Parts: sequence; C-alpha cells; structure tokens
Amino acid sequence: MSADELNKTGDESSVTGRGWTDLPDTPATLAALVLKIGEQQRRVATVAASGLGGHIDRGQHQKQLLGAPGTLRLFEAVPAALRSGPLIAPFTLPVACRFSNGQPCPFSDQMADVRGVALKFFSPAGTETDILATNEGGRSHAKDARQFMAVADLLVKKIESGTSGAFEALINELSDGQLTVGELTRIGAVLVQEVRLHSVRSLALESYWGSVVRLGEAAFKYSLHPHQDTLPLNGFVHDGPDCLREELLARLTGGPIRWRLSVQLYLDEENTPVNDASRAWRAVPIVIGELELSSIPSEADERMINQMAFNPANGFEPLGITHARADVYAASARNRAERGLLSTDDARQYLAEK
Repeated sequence: MSADELNKTGDESSVTGRGWTDLPDTPATLAALVLKIGEQQRRVATVAASGLGGHIDRGQHQKQLLGAPGTLRLFEAVPAALRSGPLIAPFTLPVACRFSNGQPCPFSDQMADVRGVALKFFSPAGTETDILATNEGGRSHAKDARQFMAVADLLVKKIESGTSGAFEALINELSDGQLTVGELTRIGAVLVQEVRLHSVRSLALESYWGSVVRLGEAAFKYSLHPHQDTLPLNGFVHDGPDCLREELLARLTGGPIRWRLSVQLYLDEENTPVNDASRAWRAVPIVIGELELSSIPSEADERMINQMAFNPANGFEPLGITHARADVYAASARNRAERGLLSTDDARQYLAEK
C-alpha cells in the first residue's frame, strides 16, 4: 500500500512495516566515526567559549535546556506490528526528559540551532528504552552518518575560530554559496529551511522526529508533537541567552505540558526510505501515547538527567543511519565519563523513585 493509498483510506491496520532493506555502514566506517567523535569532543573541550576547561562533554546537544522527570502513557492504539518489547501497551511510566540545543557548545538560545529531546524510561519488562528526536522537519540535514560527521567537523572548526554560534555562521556561508563542494549545497539548503528560517519560540510548540529503528521485523520512526491544547504563551518576552528554557519554566508554573507520541510504519523505499535520513517519511503518523511534564524540576533532577547517557539503540534495533548513531552516542558517553555519568542501574533507581 502506497502512502497516497493509505492517506485516502486511513487504514493502517494492514501495514506490517516489513519489506525493508538495511544498508549499514561498514565496520571500518563505523570505527572511523567513533574515532572522529572523540577528536571533535577533545577539540571543543579546549575552546574557551565552551566553558569546559579541557574536560570533554557531549559530542552534540551539550547545552541542556531543561531536564525534568515526567510521565509517559502508552495507549492501546499501538499498531499490532509494534506491540512488543518496550511498546507493549498500555502503560503509564515515569520518564526522564532532556531538552537541548544541538551544538556541542553552550551558545545562546537565540542562535540558530537544531533543538532536540531525549527520553529515557524502563519498559514494563525492565528494558532501558530511549527516544531521541530533533525538530528538523522529519529529516536530517545529512543523508548518512559520514555526511553528518563531516558537517559536525565544520561546526567544530567554527567553534574553534571563536564564533558565537557555529550553526548560524556555517549556514550563512552555505547560503551565500561559499561552500558548494559535493553535497554541501543540498545540506545547506536543508539547514537554511529547517534551522535558520525556522524560528523556535517555544519547545512546547515544536515537533520532534527520530531516525529509523525496528521492533521485530517492523521498521518505523517515532515522533513527538504538541498536544492540541498547547497554545502560545501570551506575554512572555523571548529575550536572553536562556529564553527557551525560561519559556518552558514559565509554562510549567501554569500547569502541565503535553506532547503526543506517534509512530510511522515502513511502507516502501519511495515513501519511507530506510537508508536516506535526509528524506522525510510519507506515511500516516499514528498517535500511540502521550508525554507529560507536570512540574518545575529540582536542581537535583536536572543534574541527574544531564548525567544520563541516551542512545537510540536502547530498546530498539537500529536501521540505516541509526547504526552509526548508536556507536557514536555510546563512544561520546564513554569519552565524557569523568564528568559524571549515570549508569543504567543509577537511572533505573532514579526513575523508580518518581
């Protein structure tokens, strides 16, 4: 069934998510990417603007905008093809939620940047499960992991040169035609559309998409979208280097913030490509749950969540670019262990007390 046919019928019950082909990077390429993230982390750590004093931190998404415990509710609506492992429905579980800016340096929230969210929960069977997603419109600026790390290298160079917002500086060069080698022109067009021209006024009003994973034989993507009751926060002044954080805190003083958790099942390579992360999936999103943050987190909550290691392979099997993401995220966490890294058991205990 094609995406157009499914959109017309609205019947996703017959979609199995099967039939995909996975083309992961070679072991040599994955090993090179693991070495590359370590090099990038070390380089950023030595830059004065990073404030790290030579101590390695996250390879991406270094600035935590908010770290808060919340509640994840999974509904009966989970498609049959995905009703296994961490998505056995229904449940209501505590979740750790970390919002962040995308760059490996704590620049102002007013700078152009990718915004991300990471969730950690332990399934009813006790499996550590992470959901990682960004607001790039359902796609990545890079087709594969090698392209992504090449752009990351350019960002690190911008940070080393002393720019106050690496993404913004890079996008300016790309949009001005100063960098046009190979895929950089197309990558620049995506970054201009999804980052520079996409003004983020509230993280509560953003949608976030993950990369492709699988449960059993079903390939799928997950995403978070604002709850239908979420409205702009009237009277809030979006100013200052931490304005996105402050806006979320202001919202939480007035009540809970909610997002809908959705999934898209694989249809075919044309509509739902497994091996090209730069193309958004054309498949019906199915709402399967809800994320809720109900109160302002304590300093201890934020510290604990900022020390957690998130990985898109926790709870799900990687496909496509997610193979490399799994290895790179694991390496990034190992490299920053001296800054204080929560183990799986520590995270489990923290959430068990919520």
